[in-house]
Amino acid sequence: MFTQLKLTRCLVLSITTILLFTGCHSYYMASQLKRNSTSTTGSAIDSLRLAERYFILRNGGDAYYMKNPVLSSDQTSIECTLDTVPFYHQVYLQKGTTGNKKYSQSNVLESSVLNEVHFHIPPDKTALPGPYKLQLDQVQKIEVIEKDRKRTTSSYVIGALGYTLGVLAVVTIIVAATKSSCPFVSAYTNGSFSLQGEIYGGAIYPQMARHDYMPLKMQPLNDGSLQVKISNELHEKQYTDMAELWIVTHDKNSKVLADEKGNLYNVSDPKPATSCLLNRKKDMTAALTNADDNYLMYMDDSTALNATNEATLHFNKPAAAKKGKLILSLKNSYFLDLLYGELAKGFGSYYSTYIIQQRKKPVAELLQWTKDQQIPLEVSVKTISGWKKITDITTIGPLATRQIVVPVDLSENIETFTAIKLSSGFMFWEIDYAAMDFTEDNNFTVQKLAPSEATDELDKNVLPYLAKEDAIYLSQPAIGNVATIVYKASPLTDATKSRTYILHSKGYYEHIRDFKNPPNVAFLNQFKKANAFPMFGVSLYKKMAAQNNLSLTASH
Repeated sequence: MFTQLKLTRCLVLSITTILLFTGCHSYYMASQLKRNSTSTTGSAIDSLRLAERYFILRNGGDAYYMKNPVLSSDQTSIECTLDTVPFYHQVYLQKGTTGNKKYSQSNVLESSVLNEVHFHIPPDKTALPGPYKLQLDQVQKIEVIEKDRKRTTSSYVIGALGYTLGVLAVVTIIVAATKSSCPFVSAYTNGSFSLQGEIYGGAIYPQMARHDYMPLKMQPLNDGSLQVKISNELHEKQYTDMAELWIVTHDKNSKVLADEKGNLYNVSDPKPATSCLLNRKKDMTAALTNADDNYLMYMDDSTALNATNEATLHFNKPAAAKKGKLILSLKNSYFLDLLYGELAKGFGSYYSTYIIQQRKKPVAELLQWTKDQQIPLEVSVKTISGWKKITDITTIGPLATRQIVVPVDLSENIETFTAIKLSSGFMFWEIDYAAMDFTEDNNFTVQKLAPSEATDELDKNVLPYLAKEDAIYLSQPAIGNVATIVYKASPLTDATKSRTYILHSKGYYEHIRDFKNPPNVAFLNQFKKANAFPMFGVSLYKKMAAQNNLSLTASH
């Protein structure tokens, strides 16, 4: 069935549309996806999947939700699980091609139509609930639901589709939310560039420029080279100082992960948590057991009065263990981006002046505000003297989960188990996987490669900007700016070994906003107080939930 996580995302993305647009009604349209070739069709479909579009199979008169779609390596088929289409994704199904295609922006359920992609096939008796393989050559047409600009008075376009990196890469719903992002990174693997995530998240002022260590899934091209793209996809200016590729060679039965400081750790025997309680009452153990299972621990509204979400995890610990490696696969929520967008909008026409003032502040002061607002994920360990803070994990963005290691000192732990606490502001983080490894680090080697080539979208040489850390930044000030970076590496010849790739980058970015509204001083003053940001999030969430309940009631 439709998972609780996807329902929450659908709710958040739909509410985002409501917050950013005015008017009682808008119109949508079903645009057919152009299918010039197998590769271009596959790339477009995969980009829609990465954008978390809601796939629907139209099998004659029947319709099914295409859950967990996976595009084949040759881009000729999609494997998925067919499930029931919930009623809040039946606006287009019910009104059909001859309806007026009107939806209400103030209705959470109806606005979900803008996230849909419909695959039409001839009647297929094998298309039933359960596992299903869709052959793309059998698809009669693919309809991407978009906002109808000609029929809608609003000039803002939710459904705009653009080509960057050679594929559809504008995440339409995120763009509609004026997403507070950072540079997108894609790496060449399986015959094309695959979106991997975002780098140096939260470094929104020059003095906050920071190092980032992103694990990459990548494969060499035919000539043996490795390629990465760093791109600007949203309304911001991006500045990258360096882009170094680490190639880590290690045993096949292990993997190597980095912590936030770039220290590397070998993981050979990760043990899942034996228990996990969210806010001391909600059992989320199963959500953290497997990585990439589309089942995340996300923060709900059963929070304490201070708008804090806390997850307490327990791991069985060997009696002699004095240190451990906490492995987390996590990302920020889209809800956090939504909140930041509302905060920024509060500055109105004063926003540019405010940003200039912020650039003059010490880094310590800026970071303290984020900690006071519970934006980082705080990691603590239980010791004989109580909870001891280990670190604060910096924001990494909502686009993709990332695996990191947090080293844990267990010298003050005398129990037969390790207790870890993860805490942050209400609904700021989503966690896909948690495990603990108590093994010693095995041997591994690290090769750090500077780029051999780097060109921008106009084929201009930008290698001098990215070759090393020197405070000479590659500037990417506009949507569509792309740096394609090439690394030369020798092939792996030892069959007992495997390789891990990590992109070591450094940089910062600046948001571009042009608000016309006057600043809301009363609204902004509340955020001078500690914990005001997550408290605002709780308040907004409850308003969203109330509106959703009204919509559900009205639909019956």
